[in-house]
Amino acid sequence: MSRLLICGFGSFPRAPVNPAALAVERLMAEDWAPAGAEASYAVTPTVWSKAPEAVLHAVQASAADAVLLIGVAVEAQAFRVETQAQNRADHVQPDAEDQLWPQALIEPHGPAQRPVGAPARAMRSAIAAAGLPAILSGDAGDYLCNFTLYRVLAQVPMTGFLHVPAVGLRFALTDICTAVRAAATAFAAQLV
Repeated sequence: MSRLLICGFGSFPRAPVNPAALAVERLMAEDWAPAGAEASYAVTPTVWSKAPEAVLHAVQASAADAVLLIGVAVEAQAFRVETQAQNRADHVQPDAEDQLWPQALIEPHGPAQRPVGAPARAMRSAIAAAGLPAILSGDAGDYLCNFTLYRVLAQVPMTGFLHVPAVGLRFALTDICTAVRAAATAFAAQLV
């Protein structure tokens, strides 16, 4: 049976309470797993120097076959299933430990993009089938979500990313959990 690591990002200056971490913690507390797969969970610090390594450590510790990263896009009006990571980093916006990334590129000699190995279209369709707005996105931004995705893809090609909206008037935490379940189930179906 395949194992999927579902990993959410912790708090950072623009999201002191990150719904990605809350959803992951809730699913972990429920001991939820997608049909036909096992699940392991982690929350990674939103820190330039720690996030990719924390995810890769969790992959190794859980013997995961694939990774689904969950992050928040504070201004988003829909769930965004990312299709690639870009070799760029915001060197102006500080992380959760008030540190900056020192340059505009993640890897000066790395490829411009790294495509996800996750079934992005199937994940988007599954979220939409659950009654939630979902789109495919080729731009994961230039903050730690994109940074971590780019670095993790170099070692774990079967990685996907779901950007969730903020919790508020339009979406509740239950919606975030529903979307994560739908995306993880569609991802796990491809791992069989």
